[in-house]
Amino acid sequence: MKIIAIGVVALLLAFVGLSYYVSQPVVEGTRGTFTPRIAGTAEALTFARSARGLILVTRHEGDALIGTNLTSVFGDRATRDLISIAAELDTAQLVELQDGEERFPLDELVLPIGYTYPSIAAGTNFKEHAEEVLSDDPPFLFPKLVQPGEWNDPVPFLSRLDYEAELCMFPLADIDDPDSLPDFGLVLCNDFTDRWTLVTKLDLGEPLGQTGFPSGKGCERCFPTGYLVVIPRSPSFYLSLAFSLYVNDELRQQFNMKDIILPIQDIVAEAFRNETSVYHKGDEQLSLLPSGNIPRGTLILTGTAGGVIFKPANICNQAFYLQPGDVIRTEAGYLGHLENVVEAD
Repeated sequence: MKIIAIGVVALLLAFVGLSYYVSQPVVEGTRGTFTPRIAGTAEALTFARSARGLILVTRHEGDALIGTNLTSVFGDRATRDLISIAAELDTAQLVELQDGEERFPLDELVLPIGYTYPSIAAGTNFKEHAEEVLSDDPPFLFPKLVQPGEWNDPVPFLSRLDYEAELCMFPLADIDDPDSLPDFGLVLCNDFTDRWTLVTKLDLGEPLGQTGFPSGKGCERCFPTGYLVVIPRSPSFYLSLAFSLYVNDELRQQFNMKDIILPIQDIVAEAFRNETSVYHKGDEQLSLLPSGNIPRGTLILTGTAGGVIFKPANICNQAFYLQPGDVIRTEAGYLGHLENVVEAD
């Protein structure tokens, strides 16, 4: 019996050691001074929104944006429809509008656009992330069933709460045919995840993404999105973007969009292929495309890279996951930043 007891203890210690080992950060560094950039108008148009109106942004100066209040120029039409106003602005107007620039503190910014619910998300779309969660399946899609929040919203404390820095893209027109794509807008987001719910609701007998993910990634207030919307001139602009995520100023994720597996056109094509698939959130049965298409303004989460907390070997230990009071900061040069605090119990 002593030999058996010793063996059990040895196995437990080995498992604890393994869970500790796999939970160590995959990148090292501490947060320095973030110097956000605003793309030149030859590359992209950048927008934000405050209670004062829709903003055409030209500079990011620390805790404030510098730009033109388009609502004061175009009236309520600009307040209602960012996408249409962006399409109307020409080079001559952009030069003229810079004469009336104002300063907009970040703490008065709100969601720049009313996004269309639900969102579409891609899983394991970076090789490093697929490897760290021991997945040998190709990238897959699932519905993100929570309303987008603001850049500085707190997130709820949940058991095994995890982060995922991501680029979100949204079409500027309805997508009815995956072979005919419109232009896309870009926004920074963080796909916070209730890993315990995801794992316990996962049915390994069903295709990946159709169970577990709609529940685990549908927690309320788990989807902060950025204060900047970027509408690029080139469809490949998004591939030049780089992202960093910090927890309490310690670097946890750092990646480039050029390393993505499925580019946006392939994600869209996969969404249409999965149009008839049934997704499950509890007893509720859902569709990835409830309207049969991808309406304009629908956020498409393009996936996260390596460096998330979750590993199969550490799911039993809450101590490795986000704790009350943790500060998660997500940064991307042309997209600004998110700063989200995990609420206390």
